[in-house]
Amino acid sequence: MRKLLETALLFALAVLAASPALAQVEAFKYDAARVPVGKVYHYLKTNVDGTIPEHVSIRVAGPNRIESYKFHPGEPPAALVIADMDWAAFSVRSIESLHLLADGSRKTMATLTALDGGKRVKVDLPMLGKPPDTVEIGRIPWHIYNFDLASLAFAMPHLVDPKGRFTIGIADPNFGEGPVFLYRGEAEVAYVGEETRAGVLCRKYRIDGPALRNRGGFLWINHAEGHVEDIEIDLPDNPNWKSFKLKLTGVESMGQAAWERFQKAKLQPAG
Repeated sequence: MRKLLETALLFALAVLAASPALAQVEAFKYDAARVPVGKVYHYLKTNVDGTIPEHVSIRVAGPNRIESYKFHPGEPPAALVIADMDWAAFSVRSIESLHLLADGSRKTMATLTALDGGKRVKVDLPMLGKPPDTVEIGRIPWHIYNFDLASLAFAMPHLVDPKGRFTIGIADPNFGEGPVFLYRGEAEVAYVGEETRAGVLCRKYRIDGPALRNRGGFLWINHAEGHVEDIEIDLPDNPNWKSFKLKLTGVESMGQAAWERFQKAKLQPAG
């Protein structure tokens, strides 16, 4: 009997070692109390040197949903990305990307749907007139870099060991020729230590790996609340920039009606 138990244990360990995706998902444990529904986090996205500013406001719209609103005040169109999370995979389950126009109309630019628990994703870009594409995902949890790592930020408060390290997959739209969406590979997120950032105590994490072309950087996570205070990464997440910085500028609570008014107001010319 003892021999059988030892054999079963060795088999289980072997399966775990051969299943890195499972091991990485187990770095997280969902806690509903760490989902601040109604909170809006306002950021300024720039190059690391502060140039080319864009406003990004991210609202926790529900227990499984985040909405990212990207805009230049008074300069439509703006972009609204609606993402639903799969808390079993700590990755996105679905995404809808829209353009918001000054007259209040919306145009769907892209949709993404996770299949097989996130092992594959179906991507549709109707505005390009191309057929939907299906992409294999090599590592779970996985996140979209061009989504400003918003789904990773939403998952960070659920880390079992905030002082540990884990590996994620990264996928992105393809801004060049070829497939419309690509799996970029893996990146490691590793705790570095505690650091005060703009007067706020944060946990600092290094993020780097082949998925970021080994041009990584750091995340600063609010120690008390768990949200992102700052990100600085050498690799841009959009070809319009040369690097990537996302700096928190404010936090507030908004109901759905207030959130919609906020979006409309940012499309109107100043004065």
